[in-house]
Order: sequence, then structure tokens, then C-alpha cells
Amino acid sequence: MRIKKLLTLSPFLIFFACQLRAQDKWDLKRCVEFALHNNISIKLADVDARVSKLVYEQSKYQRFGQAQFATQFGLNFGRSIDPTTNLFTSNQSVFQGISLQAGANLFNWFSQRRLIEANQFGYEAQRVNIDKVKSDVTLNVAAAYLTALLSREQVNLSQTKLDLTRHQLDNTRKLVAAGSVPELNAAELEAQYATDTSSLISAQQTFDINVLSLKAFLNLDAAAEFELDTPPIESIPVEPISELQPDLVFSMASKTFPQQKMNELRVVSAQKNVLAVKGIQFPTLSVFGSLGNNFANDLKASEYSFADRQTQAYVNTPGGPLFVYTPTVTSTKLVSQPFGKVFNDYWTQLDNNFRQQIGLQLSIPIFNGGQYRTNYQKAKLNVQTVTLQKESDLLTLKQNIYQAYFNAVASLQKFESNRKAVATAERSFDLATKRFNVGLLSTIDYLVNQNNLFTAKINQISSHYDFVFKMKVLEYYKGLGVRL
Repeated sequence: MRIKKLLTLSPFLIFFACQLRAQDKWDLKRCVEFALHNNISIKLADVDARVSKLVYEQSKYQRFGQAQFATQFGLNFGRSIDPTTNLFTSNQSVFQGISLQAGANLFNWFSQRRLIEANQFGYEAQRVNIDKVKSDVTLNVAAAYLTALLSREQVNLSQTKLDLTRHQLDNTRKLVAAGSVPELNAAELEAQYATDTSSLISAQQTFDINVLSLKAFLNLDAAAEFELDTPPIESIPVEPISELQPDLVFSMASKTFPQQKMNELRVVSAQKNVLAVKGIQFPTLSVFGSLGNNFANDLKASEYSFADRQTQAYVNTPGGPLFVYTPTVTSTKLVSQPFGKVFNDYWTQLDNNFRQQIGLQLSIPIFNGGQYRTNYQKAKLNVQTVTLQKESDLLTLKQNIYQAYFNAVASLQKFESNRKAVATAERSFDLATKRFNVGLLSTIDYLVNQNNLFTAKINQISSHYDFVFKMKVLEYYKGLGVRL
């Protein structure tokens, strides 16, 4: 019964295991999605955008002016000014000052508004820059992916050639043992086998390095397991070359390419910044207000000694005149009082010393070492800089598109030529194999034909991948993304 259940479940277990293995493979879609979430360049661009957003938000808050509260508490020793009376005193005292100040610009020739707009466009440019970096990373990942696929195919071809040489070597050894062919034939095949083994090792090394480069774009640990999905090169969709004419591609790319959008936003941001800097050179009208209070009290209180002093006044009584006595201060000294007693009249003083202030301020810049004027000239030059950069990037984009188109055409022609070369080399090698098997062809001539076929196949697969990549570059510029 158990065996029957196992036999029933076996197909499902095999299917499930195959699905898990398929999920472990990395196709281009998975590579791109992983890179978009983990690539360091994209993360840096995102950080730059967030910093730009903070600058933009902070410039908006500046419209509301500023306010600050301050308080100070301390002790006075020696000669100082009593903050509640503005008189000099030599007594030790405790004091506290309280202030609340606020101010805001009423009109500054729209300088603040233009600065906010400049920072807003700058922030939007940084956001578009994220899309640009993502597009660049996507293209780089696709290039690295195709390069890894090509090196994988080269490994397979090298392995096939090595297996073929081993097969011929085994057959030749049997013929040598039977005395049908000289031992030189086996020695020549052994040398070729060693060469093919070295070629396979080199091809495997190239593949490993290309996979490592792909991992770097993905920000994936170099030691992480990585199995590359290998779709047939023939199954990769490619747009017809007739639909990727350079003038059409450039017309579309100049309107949709992230680099151009970013440059346009930077130009507008620079223009707004010129107006913001220009407004600083004119008078600024602002409003201000403040609230304040003070408290002060001596740490030591005066203690007085009294004595009665006879005056000239008297009162007649039956017993004679009775003189009038008055109390008189005979001595004074300062005595420390409890710290809590110092604050007995704290709230009374605050009620008496409370002050308010409000007013308008007109600030007129007259001369500050030419700083405002220099900043204005620099802002105008910055507009020229970003405008020229925009034109330069547009020219570079056009050159890259036309170059990509010409490269794609050349790659297509090269691929067609190499495909014909493979067909010819296969026919030649087939004939050479038949002649070699019946002893009508030397080993050297046979190996020459074999190497020619191997070289033709390497050239064909290389030119095929090169053509696909060149077409993907054109599709990328056209805005079709990267599809495999």
C-alpha cells in the first residue's frame, strides 16, 4: 500500500523539485528586479533625491519666518547692573531673563518664492535621476547577463570539442594498437586534447568572471550560489531593424529619455535660482516682535542694629521735662538669607517687568563686498552651464543612437557571414571526418578542419549575442526596455 502511495506521489514530487530548481535559476527578469532593489548606484541616487527633498521642504518652511524662546539664569558677583532697575550694584544677586522673539519677511521681491520653485525643480530632477540610474543599471545588467550567456555557450562548445577530440583519441589508440595507423596520429591527438582541455579551463574561468561581474551589478555576495538560466539565443525577441531607424529612435528618446528630462528640470531650476538671487539685492520688508521679562534679587539681606537717641523735643510733666527718644540705626550688615526666600517676590517682579515689542524693519543692502552681485552673476553662468550640458547630452544621445544602429547593422551582417561560415565548416569537417576514418586524411589536416569548425561556431555565437545586445541597446533608447 505504501509503495502504491509513493508511486502515486512520485510524479508530483518530481514536478515540485523541478519547480524549486527552476526558481533557483536567475533569468534576466529576476536579475533586473533584484538589481533595482539592491544596486548601490540606485540607492545612492535615492539618497540624493531625499536630500534634495529636505532642501525643498526646508525652503518652504522659511516662508513662515522664525521664532525662538530663550531663558537664562545665573548669579552676579561684584559690580554689575541690576536687570530690573538698570542701576549698578555691588551686591551678590540671582537673576533670570526670559525672552520670546519672532520675525518674518513681508516682501523680498519674491526671492523666497523663486528659491522654493528652484528647489522644487531641483528635487524633481533628482527624482528623474533615479529613473535614469535604474535605466542604466538595467542596460548594464542585460549586457552582463548576455555576456555571461555567451561565455556559457563558449564553455559548452569547448566541452563539445573536448569530447570530440577524446572520442577520436580513443578510436585512434585502438587503431594504433591494431597497427592500422602510426603512433604519431595518437600523439598529435593527445596534444590537441591537452590544448582543448586548456581552452575549456579558460572558457570556464571567463564564465566565472562574467558571473562575478553580474553579481556586482546585482550587489549580490560573490560567494552566494548563482545558477544562470540559459534561454536559447534564438528565442530572445528582437525588434525588426527597420523599426529602429536612428532618426525615429532619436526623436522618441529626446522626449522620453530620463537624462533629457532631468536636464530640462535642472535648466528650469537654475533659471528660478537666478530670480531668487536677484531678489536678494533689493530691499526687504519684515515684521518682528518680542516678549521679555526679568527677575533679580539679592542673595543677602541687610540686618540693622537700633539704639534710642534723645532728641531736643520734650514734654513738661509735674516731675519736670520728659525728653523724647527716637530709634536710630547704629550698625548695618549683610546676612545671607535662605535661598527659597530669594524668590518670594518672583511672580510680582515678572508682573511688573513684563515687556512687549512689535515693529517693521526695512533692510536695504548697500554694500557687502560685492557678494550679492557676484552670486547673481554666478547664478546666470550656472544657467549657461546646465544649458550647455543639456545640449551636450542631447548630442551625445544622438551620437550613441546612430552608433548603436550602425553597430547593429554591422553585427547583423557579421552574424549572417559567420552563419554561412559555420555551414561551410560543418560540411568540410564532415568530409574530413569520413576521410580521416578511412585513413585518407592525416591527423594534422583533420585537426585543422576541427579547429576551423570550432572557431566558426565561436564566431557565430559571439556575433549572434553581439547582434542581440546591439539591438537591445536600440530598443532601450526607443523606450521599449530590455526584454529577453
